[in-house]
Amino acid sequence: MIVTVTAKIKIKPTDSQIGALHQTMIAYRRGCNLVSDFVFDSSELKQPALHRMTYQALRSTIGLRSQMAQSVMKTVIARYKDSEQRPRLDARAV
Repeated sequence: MIVTVTAKIKIKPTDSQIGALHQTMIAYRRGCNLVSDFVFDSSELKQPALHRMTYQALRSTIGLRSQMAQSVMKTVIARYKDSEQRPRLDARAV
């Protein structure tokens, strides 16, 4: 039997680590915006196609590492798919 243990921990970053985390959040957000622009223009939600269109820009322009670039694509795809499933409010009915 495999037992998985999950621990909730509180991190206490130093000032320099806080700065690095902040820069990482900014880069991640910029990456999400870049991929979102491609999705909005192309309506493409398949990760292999988005990878071909955005991966190099995420790595070279934004400066994301490989795993972070993949995570950005997955995040944007999930948000677009989630918004497609939500019912839209008809402006005329309000």
